[in-house]
Amino acid sequence: MSDATKCSEAFADGKSIGDFLLEQSTNNPEAIALVFNEERTTYRQLHSKSQALAAKLHSAGIRSQDKVGLLFPNHSDYVVAFFAITLCDAIIVPINPLLKAEEISHILADSESQAIIAHELVLHEVLTAVNAGLIDPIIFCFEYEQKAPASNKIVPFKSEKLVAIYSDQLKTATAECSTAGFANDLSVIIYTSGTTGKPKGAMLTHANLRAAVAMTEKFLEFTSADRFLAVIPLCHIYGLTIVLLGLISKGGTLVIAAGFEPANCLKLIQEQQITFFPAVPAMLQFMLLELQRHSYDLSSLRVCLSGAAPMPAELFEQVKKAFMVPIIEGYGLTETSSIVSVNPLHGAQKIGSVGVPLPGVQIRIVMSDGSFGNPGEANVGEVAVSGANVMRGYYRSKAATDACFKDNWLLTGDLGYLDEQSYLFLVGRKKELIIRGGQNIYPREVEDVIMKMPAVLEVGVIGVPDKFMGERVKAFVVVKHGFFLTEEEVKCFCTTRLAEFKVPRLVEFLEAIPRNATGKALKRLLQSE
Repeated sequence: MSDATKCSEAFADGKSIGDFLLEQSTNNPEAIALVFNEERTTYRQLHSKSQALAAKLHSAGIRSQDKVGLLFPNHSDYVVAFFAITLCDAIIVPINPLLKAEEISHILADSESQAIIAHELVLHEVLTAVNAGLIDPIIFCFEYEQKAPASNKIVPFKSEKLVAIYSDQLKTATAECSTAGFANDLSVIIYTSGTTGKPKGAMLTHANLRAAVAMTEKFLEFTSADRFLAVIPLCHIYGLTIVLLGLISKGGTLVIAAGFEPANCLKLIQEQQITFFPAVPAMLQFMLLELQRHSYDLSSLRVCLSGAAPMPAELFEQVKKAFMVPIIEGYGLTETSSIVSVNPLHGAQKIGSVGVPLPGVQIRIVMSDGSFGNPGEANVGEVAVSGANVMRGYYRSKAATDACFKDNWLLTGDLGYLDEQSYLFLVGRKKELIIRGGQNIYPREVEDVIMKMPAVLEVGVIGVPDKFMGERVKAFVVVKHGFFLTEEEVKCFCTTRLAEFKVPRLVEFLEAIPRNATGKALKRLLQSE
């Protein structure tokens, strides 16, 4: 029996992710589940609205294990739609609302989605995607103005396949739905960010997600008294597992922000008495700048979790001092249902490390010869993960699935090493490794050095072709407002802190580093620069 199987048996409880809401609506029906703008939604109301929408989906023909796209910004009705799909025992396909028609079309077609639930703000892109002819789903569009039917808006479309949904009409269910299903059934197909090509759909089961939630809530000590600020996109695995399911599973309150704006986030922490703030380093960077201009009462916070991208050591110390709470850095992937490792709340927190494996997760370092490496900074290799949270594979892509598994270990594509206490240190992506004259250069190492410069706001480092040395280092730098920096100053700064072969040969200044919705730098776009 594999380690992953043992872990799965230890965590699998036979339930679905829909049972998280069912249990809270039964045990704590009047507790506040969601806060969105001025709206307050209890667990009883959330379950009732989800049942009502599930009934509409069912009457339209949605059945067990059908795929339903969910294209929504952060919103209380995102949560309603999410659980409505689970109540039908259908499979959720979360889609980033920032995507354009061609990207949406790829995900809907690749996932074979029979329907899509969308916010009216993204209806234009959805209709354009569907009109491309690759797909023919039923479109359920949440309408908020109630002035004209969705079928009359923007892009011509056959009206019989376009259903308007009005949130305030989802009062009671017209048919009883159930969370019944099998724990090993697919629950979510969530598409990777596509940083290395076309997005692939990671297949996650109910057991995968429930295991991930159980691991995380125990390690980070979630309780029903917690109030999470949901500014991380709920369509992303970080927001889906840690923020949405992690909070709902314990019966706490989810305060939803429609988008990220530093001052608004700090204001919400203050006014809504937020206890737990899941974020990404880029968000914390901008909030830090706002805190330097204005003061906010952040005393309700007990912890801030940072993930989705590496946090420079300099930023870590600055944020910890400004927020005056533990800043916990973690590491995870879509393919592992989110978090794999995290610095412990109680115990040593090692700056530069993404922590120790969660209970039930194992991490190994795979060396270039295929062997597992010993602990130590000298033994950098590919990070491999095993556990109950690891995906079943990529949907309709056996070749991609086979390529990322080695003897039941998921090969993450990330490079790193473990120390003697099993703390994981990441040094970069396998495909981003720069090789100059036979010497390995990890972009993060160079980025960390440049981030120490007082004038630098953001940096991204890549390798570019070199006729004689194979590759050379290029740095893209964003300068803070009110500062000035030259290429020569960046190079001189690096020269005194890095080996000569690691010093950037090229420096380009940008207005911003291109990032995806969760703050991860899109290095492929830097390559195109």
